[in-house]
Amino acid sequence: MATQEFEGFSLRAVVVEDVVAVTNVINQFSKVFAGLEEEAAEEVLGFWRTPGIDLQQDMRALISPSGEMVGYAEALAWNEVPVNPYIFQRVVPALVGTPAQRMLLDWAVERCKDALARVPADLRVAIGLHAIAGVPAQHDLLTARGFKLTRHVFEMGIDFEAAPPATTWPDGIELRPFEVERDLAVVYKAHDEAFSDHFGHVDEPFEAGLKRFRHLMVEEGSEFDPALWFVAMHGDEVAGYLVGRKKPHNEGHLGWISILGVRRAWRKHGLGLALLQHAFGEFYKRGWMRAELDVDAGSLTGAVRLYERAGMREVRRHDRYELELRPGKELMTIDISN
Repeated sequence: MATQEFEGFSLRAVVVEDVVAVTNVINQFSKVFAGLEEEAAEEVLGFWRTPGIDLQQDMRALISPSGEMVGYAEALAWNEVPVNPYIFQRVVPALVGTPAQRMLLDWAVERCKDALARVPADLRVAIGLHAIAGVPAQHDLLTARGFKLTRHVFEMGIDFEAAPPATTWPDGIELRPFEVERDLAVVYKAHDEAFSDHFGHVDEPFEAGLKRFRHLMVEEGSEFDPALWFVAMHGDEVAGYLVGRKKPHNEGHLGWISILGVRRAWRKHGLGLALLQHAFGEFYKRGWMRAELDVDAGSLTGAVRLYERAGMREVRRHDRYELELRPGKELMTIDISN
């Protein structure tokens, strides 16, 4: 396409009142390329309120010559040492791979470069970006901009044709009902430990991480349900946990597994599988005939194999791209062999 066809497009800061228009852009893209609506306006608004996000500085809307919002981007670097700033970007399907999308992407990359000033000079800094797989024009745009495809994320799902099997818990494990004020900090501590073995993890101060965890898991949106937080205790210690929630699906709902984690000392004893099976059973009791989750396809802890043993299968895929801004010592987790 000739570049002049895209003259007159512009970028502007995002304001709260844009939430419906932004959600529409995101869902126009995802309905065409993934066959589903990714977001609800309430969830987008809740995310914008996450501690560490500056709506005016971290988000941009792409505006057509006629004044219509046709694209949206986030450029986030909220860690104390932001070695892996992150980009999320969507445009309406007709603009995928065009100079208009390139304009949005270029802004996001430049915004991420601001993080360099906050990172010690000996540390590597690289932008991460996830994109729905199977969109050649977007892939071509990203690689032309210097991004490299590094790994994949699977969305996996399972349909329940009958009641899931009863859960068999490992010896010494008991579930404790979740209470926010009593349990949130200890669950987050277990989560921080378990996910230190997750690709891309970067340590951060406990209180800052807990504040963001509280917002994203409890306060954002309207689907927090403490009855779907399953905390596996071994004596007085959290051995593992699963955070579930309700998610729209067709004309009803499915059970979405937001997080599943097992601490190192309790791995390889069937606790992860037991937590999954217990969640499946609770979803089924509520009339949700399907469960889904996201997982790093190259999970360092073998999570994909666990989900496959539970009967889950890949339903769609996202590609992870990376753009190195500066070489150096790697601070984020990339290997757990030691």
